[in-house]
Amino acid sequence: MRINPFISILFILLVNLYQEVNAQIPAQNGSIEGLFSYNSPEQISTQAQKLFLEGLLAVNNTSFEEGLTLLLKAEELDRNQSGITHAIANIYLHLNDFDNALFYAENSLIIEPMNQWYKIQLAQILYAKGYYQAAVKELELILSQHKYHWAALNFLIDMHQKMSFLADANELIRERILEPLQRAATLHSPRMSQLNQLPIQPFSQIHKDWYKLLYRNFELLGIPDSMETVASEMQYLFPYEQGIGKFALKKDDEEISDNFRFTEATLNDADKYTPAPDKSESSLLFQKLQQNTTPNNPEEAILWLHKLNDSEIGLINRKTLVLEWNELFPEQGEILSELGRIELELDNQNAAKKRFEQAIRSPGPRSKKSEWYRQLGKLQAEAGDLEPAERSFSYALRYDPNNAYAWASFAYFKARYKNNRAEAEAKIEQALSIKPKDATLIEIKGDIYHLFSESDEAVIWWVKALELGGPTQRIQQKLSGNHD
Repeated sequence: MRINPFISILFILLVNLYQEVNAQIPAQNGSIEGLFSYNSPEQISTQAQKLFLEGLLAVNNTSFEEGLTLLLKAEELDRNQSGITHAIANIYLHLNDFDNALFYAENSLIIEPMNQWYKIQLAQILYAKGYYQAAVKELELILSQHKYHWAALNFLIDMHQKMSFLADANELIRERILEPLQRAATLHSPRMSQLNQLPIQPFSQIHKDWYKLLYRNFELLGIPDSMETVASEMQYLFPYEQGIGKFALKKDDEEISDNFRFTEATLNDADKYTPAPDKSESSLLFQKLQQNTTPNNPEEAILWLHKLNDSEIGLINRKTLVLEWNELFPEQGEILSELGRIELELDNQNAAKKRFEQAIRSPGPRSKKSEWYRQLGKLQAEAGDLEPAERSFSYALRYDPNNAYAWASFAYFKARYKNNRAEAEAKIEQALSIKPKDATLIEIKGDIYHLFSESDEAVIWWVKALELGGPTQRIQQKLSGNHD
């Protein structure tokens, strides 16, 4: 049977677009039809089909702007073809234009609401925009209907990993991947796994890799009993595999602490790191750095970042290390935002702004993305980019309405750059309703009064901020008349 070249090209495109989920995603129901719209290309008008094909060819050659232009023309000719809107959404997602990507992804689902691949695309876009919980719901809906949908399962685990919800990731790994494989392995029938629609075989390298990920997550969570259980299972299933023995739990308490000491404090706290590591932790980090040791994964890199912040390593050396980790683990918002903060400390405003622009395009917890948008908004305002700054502050509050500092920064922006007293006062009051005794917020309220030439009121709030522990030197300068 001859293969329709149009379908072949579309298949190549979609495989490329989904490569970050997993290269082994199986075709739904054993065929490639599950990847596509029920509306076949033959049902599109001749001109729309021609534009669609040319657009896909352009995208496959990485000419995204050209492909987008062609596909938008095709969509104008046939607005009922979900495959076109799906392809347009993918291009916008690749270009980090998440609002347009979301618009076209939702249109695809209006046309074809039960298409699982469109739902996965929607989840990808929601996650990229920072709506982690909404993305999880979309994937869980797919998995409630198709328990072993490989693409949805892989993407959901990957999201849990990146968000540091390692217990949730482990639950999926254990229940949806390893237990079905365990049953197949016990029956000594590798083909049994195919009954569960898992595209991997028992005793394969991928089987071992999932076990290693499960073990590593328990190590990061600091649960030695579970680590020991996983290590025992690995030794039983892969008795002749070299290197498996190293996963056996070490009996020496000092050696064990070396493995997961860096990660035990923060993985379940998405909003704030709890500092104050003891000296042994800091010295251990220095020792690893002196040995040119690098983090093993993004989670460990982020935890090392926090250790660096609490250390006495100089800015230049810290920047060198973080740049190296950024090369190892690109598109990690926390690493990019740390580079932004370092550039700020080095007084490189433009470089800092670029780093925060990269950070907001990276997945991350809503509270983190709120803070990155706040920092970006401040830098944009200082550079005179007022409209982008206002959008950034709005996004900061959309991601986290309880970010008191975002309310305060937006209030200051409204006072200084828009001369809008009503909005400035409303926003600073909203900030103080969240943190009524925060010295920084109270100081900013004084700054706002100063901007509107009400010096007496400004002094009242600056004095109050000083009493609550605000930075003495800076506030004293303001009280003495030096407001720079």
